Order: sequence, then structure tokens, then C-alpha cells
Amino acid sequence: MYSLDVNFLKDRQLEATAKTRATPKVGEPISWRKQLPLLIGAGAGLTLLGLTGLLGILLNLQMNKTRSSIAALEAEISQINAKTQQLKDVETKVQALEGESQALVTVFNQIKPWSSLLQELRRQVPVGVGIDSIEEIALAADTTTQEPARTLIKIRGFAPSHEDVNNFLLTLQSSEFVQAKKAQIESVEKKAYPAKLKQEIPNVKVEFPQAVAYTISFELNQTPASQLLIPLSRNGAVGLVTRIKTLEQKGVLKP
Repeated sequence: MYSLDVNFLKDRQLEATAKTRATPKVGEPISWRKQLPLLIGAGAGLTLLGLTGLLGILLNLQMNKTRSSIAALEAEISQINAKTQQLKDVETKVQALEGESQALVTVFNQIKPWSSLLQELRRQVPVGVGIDSIEEIALAADTTTQEPARTLIKIRGFAPSHEDVNNFLLTLQSSEFVQAKKAQIESVEKKAYPAKLKQEIPNVKVEFPQAVAYTISFELNQTPASQLLIPLSRNGAVGLVTRIKTLEQKGVLKP
């Protein structure tokens, strides 16, 4: 049989010695070298807490600064939007005025003075052909043919012969104021010339030869007055020509 010899006293002595080494005695000086890891850990924790607090303060300051910047930008944007709206209103008014001005210029550019037209007719009438009446007829726009509103002129008078009437038509077709394709002879008829003596001659009967009564119609062309400066000047429309040139110089009317 084996025997187990245990020395309990020895074991107890070793345990007591270990406890004596682990537990410092009262009044025994503290070893800072042994406490250094604990102090480093505590310092690191305090440092982290301090940094966290400092970061929080800096973050709050930055957020406040950002809010102030955002508020300033919003105020500036509001001012810019208000000025932009004012600018748009001004641009709208300017466009409206430009539209009205352009409409007036367009109408003005389509004007052909009757004095100039009559002078043109006087230049075109052949010798011996008389004009009794000139009628102006306004023609409305035609939606089926897409023709704009236009002016029809009818001339009635007497001519010595049919050839003279034809010559009158040809000269009218050559005028810058007339649409050549829209000029035509509507009627011709032999009639007694409607002439009267200013004073009757006693015992004398005066008979006038027959003449050709004619009716010629034509339409004025749509050429702007700015492109008819030469014939307008030739026919004495100096005022209109001067106004058109002034508008061209100011850039309101393009030549």
C-alpha cells in the first residue's frame, strides 16, 4: 500500500507567505512604478472625456456659425429673388413697349401718302387720257386664300382710243406702287365725250367726238415704304422719307 504524506502545515505556511506578499502592510510606501499603468489608463480616460467635451463645444460653435451663414444666405437669396422679379417685370414692360413701337413702325412703314400716289398717277397718265374719278376700296383679309387686307384703286375716265387705255395700263403696271399682276382693265365703252363749253356760242352747234370710257383697277403693292425712298422722294414725299431715314439711323427700323 502506498502512503500519502501531506504536510498541511507547510502548505498553510506557503499560503500565508503569498498573502503577506500580495497585501501591502499599513504604512508601507506605495510603489508608483506598480501604479503607473493604472494612472496612464485614468489619464487617457480623462483626456478622452476632455476631448469629447471640447469637440462638442467646437461642434456647437460650428453649427451656430453655419446657421448664421445659412440665414445670411437665405436673406441674400430673398433679396436676389426680389431684384430678379423686379428685373423680369421691367423686361416684360420693355418687351411690351418694344412690341408696341414695332407695331407702330410697321404700320408707319406701310403708309404711302396719297399726294405721292396722285403724283405717280399724274406721271403715268398718257397724253390725251383724262381721269374723272379715283375710288379707294378697302379689301378685307381672305382666310381661304390667306391674302392679307389690301387696298384696291379704281380709276374712271375717258381716253381717245382703246390703245391709249392699254398704254395707261402698261405704265401703271411699271409703277413701284402698283402690283402689276393685279392691274387690269375692267371695262371700256365708246361714249360721247362729256365736255361742255364754258360759254355758249350763238348759232353755233359744237359736237365733240366720241371717246372711250374706261375703268382700270389695281392694287397697291405691299412693299414697305422704306424700300420706296427713291420714288417717294421723286413724288415729293420728302417728310415721309426723312422720318424713315431717321428711324433707320436710330435702329428702330431696319433698312
